[in-house]
Amino acid sequence: MKYLFSTVCLALVIVISGGCKKNAVNADFLTGVWELRQAQNGMIPSVDYAPGSGNIFTFSASRYQESNNGNLIKSGDYRLVKDGSVEAAVGLVLPPGQFTTRIIFDNDMAASKTFIEVTNTRLTMLSGYFPLDGGSNKVYEKIADKP
Repeated sequence: MKYLFSTVCLALVIVISGGCKKNAVNADFLTGVWELRQAQNGMIPSVDYAPGSGNIFTFSASRYQESNNGNLIKSGDYRLVKDGSVEAAVGLVLPPGQFTTRIIFDNDMAASKTFIEVTNTRLTMLSGYFPLDGGSNKVYEKIADKP
């Protein structure tokens, strides 16, 4: 009986571990230094930021830092996973295939989902629920390839 229980537990661990890796996304495309160019929160009109504004996100393979004018705001670990629930999570109708990657900061699975899309040198982050005036759309520009 102990043997059967141990075997079942081991099989579950393998299945669960394999499932997580299957949904994992390589973070190479995100590695670098990104500066905020535009932010739109809730019903407030978009705000544009000029180069040199100092609102920076820095990503390595698994770590991030968010800073403003050289002052560290937040840092920690992140991971990327495939997630097809963007429309339900943010309440917007989006073109198929966009925003299929979710970024999870500090393994906080209870936080509002944040979806990312990288196109050339632009990083866009969507989070919150737009129909209830709680959505956030931030656009960053890559200013350096390496942190």
